[in-house]
Amino acid sequence: MTSFCKSSDIAIPQRTELAPLRTVLLACAVMTASTPFTADAFTRVAESHADHRAPDGQGDQYARFFDKYVEWARTIEAEGQERGTRLTPGQVELGRQIGIEHPERVRLVFVDAVPFPAHDEEMRRIGESLGFIGPGVTNNAQAFGYTVWVRNGFALDRPSLAHELVHVAQIERSESFGAYVRQYMMELIEHGHLDMPLEVEAYEANREYE
Repeated sequence: MTSFCKSSDIAIPQRTELAPLRTVLLACAVMTASTPFTADAFTRVAESHADHRAPDGQGDQYARFFDKYVEWARTIEAEGQERGTRLTPGQVELGRQIGIEHPERVRLVFVDAVPFPAHDEEMRRIGESLGFIGPGVTNNAQAFGYTVWVRNGFALDRPSLAHELVHVAQIERSESFGAYVRQYMMELIEHGHLDMPLEVEAYEANREYE
């Protein structure tokens, strides 16, 4: 999902602090692919599966975060498809080798900063608690569907591009972008960024395509 550069160690929240988010994501897992991703639906299912109610409405906050993030990401992908650059023939072949079914759809978008909905105060606060944004955190590149947003100044060499194309392939084979985000956040909570399976797969591509 992301290629992070951290100039300082970021304190990772304790699992107990992230328990409400984990409950919401587990609730998402039991929802059928045809069920609309809505905050109300997440809250209902989360409450029915939780061992205890999240304090101070945190479950509701995380449900809203997930719901809004997925919808926002869809708009970012649409924007990236309009303004992004097509892959070169060599890059398309790389995407095909990695396992992307439709690498010709991928667009690269170069920006001063990889976007995050920080204009939303609640989204910004939760994003900081998860280590997505905040002091000392630089997001160098991130895949949103078939678009890869890249920070200007970041060297998107072959290994780095391969890393992001793996994320595109992961999204492509998921039931939906929402399902991918749920899996990513669950793994992030359980394992941390470097050890989570989705990122391990992506970092293997860094080494394989050096």
